[in-house]
Amino acid sequence: MKKFTEQERTYYRQLIWDNALDLFEKKNGLTHNLIIKSQRRFINKLNVLGKNKYKSIDVLNNYFKNPDKYLAEQIFYTTIKKKVNLNKICFE
Repeated sequence: MKKFTEQERTYYRQLIWDNALDLFEKKNGLTHNLIIKSQRRFINKLNVLGKNKYKSIDVLNNYFKNPDKYLAEQIFYTTIKKKVNLNKICFE
């Protein structure tokens, strides 16, 4: 297993959250299970180590399992606004 520098780990974390945001914005064309499976596959493909590598999946699951979609969407965007480039988030 290759050791990553801090810059590489930060870059990979950024990629993971960007992918979660992209999948979230395409949610109308995809099912819940397909989105979660795609995100998990993306994380595993990067070979990232760490206990919080599936945090983005937890946030996505929170959205899909919450009955109040407006509140769940606000929680999702609040959670990731510090983790992704704010120019990528389009608020409606």
